[in-house]
Amino acid sequence: MYEKNPPEMFVTLDALNVLLKKVQPSENGLLPFDACVAWLKSVKSIKPWVEWISRDNYQLQFYQKKKKLLESVLHRWTCTNIVYMLIDHLLHNETQIEEKLLRLVVKQFIFLWNRLYATPGFEPEKTFDLVTKVLKKCNENADVVYLVKGVKECKSCLREITEPAELPCSHIFCTRCIQEWTKKQCKICKEEFPEDYTPTASEATREAVACHNKFRRKCNSFFVEFITMYFLGDREAPSAEIIQRLIQFVACKPNPEHQSGKRVYKPKSELSPFEECMDTSPTIQSSLLKLLLRCGFNNIKVHLEEYLSQMEEKIISNQSNMDHFYFMVVHCLEDFMYPSSEEDVSQLAENCLSTADLSAFCKPEVSRINTLQFIAQLRLSISYVATVLGRRMLSDPNEPAAEGNEKEQDVVNAMKKLVAKAPTPWPQVFLIRNLCDIYGLTSMWKILQAEKWILPQGVEISQDRSAWSNTTLMFSVLDKAQNQLKSKDSTENQSLTSVMRQMENVLRLPSVPDELLEDKLKKIMDALGDSEDPGLLEVVFHTALTLALFPSHITHLLKNICFKPDVVKGSYLPTMPGDLLFAEENWKIGGTDKIWTCQCGSYWIVTGCGLPMEVKKCKCGAAVGGTNHKPETGFMQKEITEDKTEKGYILESPHLRRNEVERCLSPACVGLARALLHSSLLLGIYADKQAIQDLMKEEPEDVEAFFWGHLRKDVACLAEALSRNTEDAVLTVHLFLQHLSNDNPADDGIALSILHEKKDREEWETSFKALAQPFFQELEQSLNSVKEQRMNEGPHGSSLLLKIAYGQTPPFQDLPRQGLINQPCMWRFEQKMTIQTLMHFLQQEDGEGTGNPYPILLELLSKLENIRHVRHLPDIFRLQNALIHFFQNSHKGENYTVQQFLEQPELSEDQRLAFSRAIETIRKVWSNIKMNPSSSGITVLPDLSPNDINTNTAVLHLLPTQPSISHLVTTFLIQLQNSCVDTAARVTRERQRSISAEEVKPSSVLAVTKSDLVTMALANLQYEIDEDGTKTTYFDFQMLQRQVVHRFISGKPIIKAQTAPSIALNNVRTLQATKTKVRDQLPQELLSINQQKRIMEEARSVNALSKALATVKVAAEFLAVTGGDPERPLPEYVRQELRMDAGAKQFQDVPVVPNTRLKHILSLWQVLAARRSMLLVQMNQDPFCLVPKQFQGQLKADEAKALASVLSNTNLDLFLIELHEMITVALSGFQPEYNLKCAFKFFLEDNHVPATSVATLTDALDPDIPIRNILSVWRTAAKTSQINVPAYSQERPAQGSH
Repeated sequence: MYEKNPPEMFVTLDALNVLLKKVQPSENGLLPFDACVAWLKSVKSIKPWVEWISRDNYQLQFYQKKKKLLESVLHRWTCTNIVYMLIDHLLHNETQIEEKLLRLVVKQFIFLWNRLYATPGFEPEKTFDLVTKVLKKCNENADVVYLVKGVKECKSCLREITEPAELPCSHIFCTRCIQEWTKKQCKICKEEFPEDYTPTASEATREAVACHNKFRRKCNSFFVEFITMYFLGDREAPSAEIIQRLIQFVACKPNPEHQSGKRVYKPKSELSPFEECMDTSPTIQSSLLKLLLRCGFNNIKVHLEEYLSQMEEKIISNQSNMDHFYFMVVHCLEDFMYPSSEEDVSQLAENCLSTADLSAFCKPEVSRINTLQFIAQLRLSISYVATVLGRRMLSDPNEPAAEGNEKEQDVVNAMKKLVAKAPTPWPQVFLIRNLCDIYGLTSMWKILQAEKWILPQGVEISQDRSAWSNTTLMFSVLDKAQNQLKSKDSTENQSLTSVMRQMENVLRLPSVPDELLEDKLKKIMDALGDSEDPGLLEVVFHTALTLALFPSHITHLLKNICFKPDVVKGSYLPTMPGDLLFAEENWKIGGTDKIWTCQCGSYWIVTGCGLPMEVKKCKCGAAVGGTNHKPETGFMQKEITEDKTEKGYILESPHLRRNEVERCLSPACVGLARALLHSSLLLGIYADKQAIQDLMKEEPEDVEAFFWGHLRKDVACLAEALSRNTEDAVLTVHLFLQHLSNDNPADDGIALSILHEKKDREEWETSFKALAQPFFQELEQSLNSVKEQRMNEGPHGSSLLLKIAYGQTPPFQDLPRQGLINQPCMWRFEQKMTIQTLMHFLQQEDGEGTGNPYPILLELLSKLENIRHVRHLPDIFRLQNALIHFFQNSHKGENYTVQQFLEQPELSEDQRLAFSRAIETIRKVWSNIKMNPSSSGITVLPDLSPNDINTNTAVLHLLPTQPSISHLVTTFLIQLQNSCVDTAARVTRERQRSISAEEVKPSSVLAVTKSDLVTMALANLQYEIDEDGTKTTYFDFQMLQRQVVHRFISGKPIIKAQTAPSIALNNVRTLQATKTKVRDQLPQELLSINQQKRIMEEARSVNALSKALATVKVAAEFLAVTGGDPERPLPEYVRQELRMDAGAKQFQDVPVVPNTRLKHILSLWQVLAARRSMLLVQMNQDPFCLVPKQFQGQLKADEAKALASVLSNTNLDLFLIELHEMITVALSGFQPEYNLKCAFKFFLEDNHVPATSVATLTDALDPDIPIRNILSVWRTAAKTSQINVPAYSQERPAQGSH
């Protein structure tokens, strides 16, 4: 506890109180529309400060007298934030709102704030009722404004009007409702209308209804976020009364007076406080269940029982839907068990499987919710067992056993025991379905051969696997081929002749002279059937037949590659990477900005007129920029007018590929298109091998093997993009070829047989996307149809094992039926959520010509593989600073390995752990950049080494020199952060702030993991069961994007890349050596006492001090070599000799500095460094984290108190400055056990400090204090100084600095 109030905290709290009073909602502050938008921005800028003061470690430091102020501020913020959320939702994507409506709802906003503020504390029920009341009033206001007649609902179905129709009496209803009336009479005024009357509505009425519905949707969206934030969050027990009200909203019963007995078609219903939005049909949705589960299962278990009862009453008449409903509950419970790590799911699986008693859950007295929770746990555990078994079977037997194999075996053994004692075969059935869906039929078959215990009794592994073939998907093209062969038309058969010849070569079949084409076709089909792995061979054959027989807009180019490859010489090819540098959108620059390069090759953006007006230093040490539009030597404008996008085939080894977006094509589209391209190229080898080789940028040793490798990679990438197994991916290619053969050949436009220009390629890819998008939307249904067909084909149908694997209920004798656990629907396999699944669904949301409506999600997901490493930037900066310090103060640093650096005894365990984490991050990101340098946007020099980073790597390679691995990784991670923040700012219109690398803290950087995103996505994945049994799954992407911004991005700053730690190897020297050489070159004087005092009291910005220090250091290093006039003003020297105009201007931000001369440079360096460290200490940061551990001892409480008492009577500023200099420059020359007083005296005398000052400064120190406590002594002095001078405001969080 502080002895005195920490004044800087109170300054923040008092300031917040004033700011919140200023943004209290009022008509003047919220009207007109632009004022309302400005009010939103003002409130949003306050949010980071409120989050800061809300932290426990902040609040604990307050005295009782400040607690009331804190409570008042937080209460005022709660009131303001609820109103802010409502306005933010209503104004989302709006450029204007009806003036009359805005005036009406603003009154409701003010009323809401006043009533909330008048209620002391936070009473959940009262707050809920008040907000619901205000929403209904806003809805009524919109009703009055948009429809003069005041129509907010259809008086027939009592739901909101979707397709309006106006009767002759002018009353408005749903079109479908009017059509279904048996009595042609208005439900409101009873006026009859003719039997042949066609319900219509004017354009004005339709627009008014649409506007009102959109307004209501936004109110509903706010309502969901409101109850999530204030009632159903933080995994705490919610209010029982509020839960009951929410259940009533979704379990509302039909009104018998308004039930016509016919279905009224409505859009997806949602959780809403409006009666007209409540669904009275037997439709079941998961929205409320998902919200309840956020509170934690145990906290809401009793409420879930009530939820089940209410929903059962709603659908009691439909037993099939009841089963679907129970499975939906299980699915939701499973979603909220998503593990944060594999270790978590392993632990859960072992606990569940080893203690599971299936017979106990067959008893009627067991509660339904407990049974459903157990089923969800068991499903998750069995899925993990399938993953373990598959990983073992498919792993390389020559590789060493991975860690954790014993734990995995324990889980498998627990599963075996469960199967042995289970009274039902459902666990085995579900395990088989998991193996089939995760790994495919072939891998499942191999696993079952080795693990016979998985098979339920009576199920055998069939040796006949012909039912698994994809040949049936080729029937349409084979039929057309056979019919064409019968026609004997030599012209039409020419392409088929080429296909047969090429496939004979691919399959290595002997060519028989004068063999009939029909016989060749049969020979090829027989060879495919006899092949050990026919999957890719069938794809190539199917591609060849489709290209030969079914011409379309996109197949002409592929047909040429396949049969006439010489024709496409000099053509662009689809999906090949473009020139990222030429694409201006990748630079994010303004119209007049220009791109320049340093002599080292690094890129710089010159803003404004695009010509240099100031000089800066590049990380390579060279001067960049210029003055008066005259550039520095070697600094050249980069006119990227030449598009370096290459024609032909430019992909390298398939091992270097990964899933990626190419222009408008999603990863799934890229995988699919490349599968067709590589199949065509493989076939083209046997038409004209030289022409294919001429297409290639680099010719591999074995061209055929090269393309087979890429085709396998295409299938793997497609499988990953769709989150499916490779067999399903092969099946997807066949289905798409079938889709192409069914496509209307009469395409509009000219056939793209060769792509001469980039725009031709873009047109081809756009056409491909237009074909692929509807195909992917129907893919799930298409795959299920194929599997259904496989189960039912053949003389006796398929094998029992295949039927079980594909989801059919097994016809076992005496199958238990009692209890939910024995219901077949509980053991249906559902595809697991992955980042790739989410990405694929998101990419299907592209608007026609408008791009993706969720750009923040798209950016985050597409770059997540590297974005997840951004959170380690603070550790990387600490490591880089430590390495710079290490190299500046060690003569053997260049010979150290990473391992030797980490084993230094001077490092604390925390430092060692943080540095190890940083090194591992650099290794992973460097590996990703090397794998795909073009998509990273980073220029990687070909000779940059090493290829990999490990414990034996020279630590020299991790130094942040330019160019270096460390520098590239840091630049890349900063770019990722800045790009995400920039994308979010364009959507949210949030004002950006920027900070230097020195100010970066863990709270400053993006901290997002795959687990975080999947968990959040699952919470926004909704399930709907319609009254006719139709099941729908959909994402609430809008809510997901809002949550992602709020949790991960909002308030995060732009990081100035140029401020990242850096060092030029040729300039490595110790600080002491630099300062000694400066003294040798020109006489030095101390700043006056008043000047020192001014800096120590008035300099308040760490950022400004850091910039000034960096400039002073550069100037000192030049003076150490060249010398100079001691009387020359320092700013003039910096501006004229160093040509660092920006640095000289920055001196204006720090007191005293603009008036100093070269003779003061060392003294100035000392004072600025000491003051910066003091501010960092006030901000709870450690300026001495790089000081060896042996000097980090602590003073005892009585020693610190005695020292503070003595120091209060001395020149504290001078003491802090000189002791700080000793710590940063000369500490390594002393032993920890030395006497600090004597050592300090020696240091001061050696630096020519006047004798009187030496005596004054050293008299304050007790002779018994050793040097090991030097940091504790300095901090005690800093604290003493802080108590005795006026308070300074802290720099966190930064306020909109740029």
